[in-house]
Amino acid sequence: MQRRISLPLKLFLIVFAFVLGCIILISQLSYRYVQKEIRTNDIFYTNQILDKVDQYFTVNFSSFQTILFSVETSVKANINNTEVIKKQLRELYELNSNYVSNIYLIKSDLSILGGSIATRIFDEPLPEREPLFDAADKNRRTTFVSEPYKSKYSGWTVTMVRYLNGAPFPMAIAVDLDLNAIEETLFKINKQEQMNLALITASGKIIAGFSENKGPLNIQDHTFSIGETSAEQILNTTETSLQLHTKDGMPVSLLKKPTEKFNWTLISINDESRLKAALSRLETYYIELLAAGFLLSLFISFFIAKYIRNPLYALKTKMKRVEQGNLTTTITINRNDEFGDLSRAFDRMLQQIVELIRRVELHNELERKLEIQVLQSQINPHFLYNTLGSISNVIRLGQIEKVDVVIGSLISLLEYGIDDASEKVSLRQELSNVADYIEIQNIRYNRNFHLIEHIEAGLMDFPVFRMLLQPLVENSIFHGYNGGGIEGPITIHAYREDGIVIIEVVDQGEGIPADRIKHVLRTEPSEEEVKRKRIGLNNIHGRIRLHYGDQFGLQIISIPKEITRIRALFPTDSQKGDAS
Repeated sequence: MQRRISLPLKLFLIVFAFVLGCIILISQLSYRYVQKEIRTNDIFYTNQILDKVDQYFTVNFSSFQTILFSVETSVKANINNTEVIKKQLRELYELNSNYVSNIYLIKSDLSILGGSIATRIFDEPLPEREPLFDAADKNRRTTFVSEPYKSKYSGWTVTMVRYLNGAPFPMAIAVDLDLNAIEETLFKINKQEQMNLALITASGKIIAGFSENKGPLNIQDHTFSIGETSAEQILNTTETSLQLHTKDGMPVSLLKKPTEKFNWTLISINDESRLKAALSRLETYYIELLAAGFLLSLFISFFIAKYIRNPLYALKTKMKRVEQGNLTTTITINRNDEFGDLSRAFDRMLQQIVELIRRVELHNELERKLEIQVLQSQINPHFLYNTLGSISNVIRLGQIEKVDVVIGSLISLLEYGIDDASEKVSLRQELSNVADYIEIQNIRYNRNFHLIEHIEAGLMDFPVFRMLLQPLVENSIFHGYNGGGIEGPITIHAYREDGIVIIEVVDQGEGIPADRIKHVLRTEPSEEEVKRKRIGLNNIHGRIRLHYGDQFGLQIISIPKEITRIRALFPTDSQKGDAS
């Protein structure tokens, strides 16, 4: 047999799951929102750093341009004095040695006048200078910036070269940038900001940056790739922000920004270490939040389940007591809510049930008394004595022909009266019984109580109580016609009206005074009726009301000295039995 789970436990589990689910959902949404905000702020912060680095290169570019123009001016002023030119080149180099590796003039034979110590001594022609001189010669109005290369005297460098216009012989001014200084600057930023910055040429060559401890890169021959994505592919995309994966599957975020003055691109590669550190701190907070939410869910669920369990168990206990037959059980639930309403409604229902049981008992008791009264009255000794006396008088007067009539009518009355009083009979049977009764009374009182019947078609077989009409006719004889003192007709009507079957007995005797009518239908029979064992009108009235409801029963309409109508009202479908 499957074990049933109680409602409070179900409610506890539902509320616990709901509250905990809400907390988890809110926590996850909050976590994702904060994660998104941290990532957005990280991108914004990285862009700010890239902007500052670009500004740094813009300033440097201006400084390098200033150096070139200074050399150009000095050379033009001292074109015939080589020593002065060398001195000025040396002074400019020493003044800017933190940013440049060398400042020099390239002659058409690729020899130089240099500012650095090495090039002041070794000024022989070198093939590496040929591309620089040719580029300056082709672009005589602009400054040419070379690709990074390995210089014999300046090391890993980029050269800015400008053709010296107005000189008596072909010559170019060159400045070798100190890429080590630029790289040191980028390394400081990488270390301080936990970033990985690099300066890339348009062809994907690394000018400076990408410290060796920033693992996700593959750096070979001063170029790089991230996973399956090469530097050229990264530079060719129009997007400034990329999400890539290394060969190990590690996700990285890449941001790129073109420099304003150089044809270079600043690239930042973030392996999300900063983001992970921030999220790690955030995860600790959310774990604490979930633990608190778990405890809160337990508390709320227990409180709600207890709030419902106590009145529910009280009601259950009350119902078990009622089930065991204790209808007077009292368990008060002083709650101003649905449980309080339910408890009060249950108490009212119990009161109504107790009252209903009491009424049913009274109903049954009253019905029993009425049926007993009918049984006692079925063989009325006074009626029997008077009838036998009437037979004796008829014989004494020599009216032998009436003896058989009286005896036959008496036998029919006795046979009709000894049957079950609770059994219903047809209106036809009641009329036959009343005809026998009036026949006996006519002989007894030597009167002519003429019986008139007006029965609507279809009502002869209408079911009525046994001994319904005889008490009504008896009332007409004893009260209307003064117990046989006067004679007159007795009319019986039966008809339908507004869904009700009306059976009425009409006499034209003395009538009933208005002040007595309201006492005739009392629930208890009069002393005379009890003494004479006569069925009273109250008996008929009570039996009809008990069976069919208070809207049915007897009605008395009487005009003294003129007419009295006693109506018995029945439902049309009286065969359905009791209306209780």
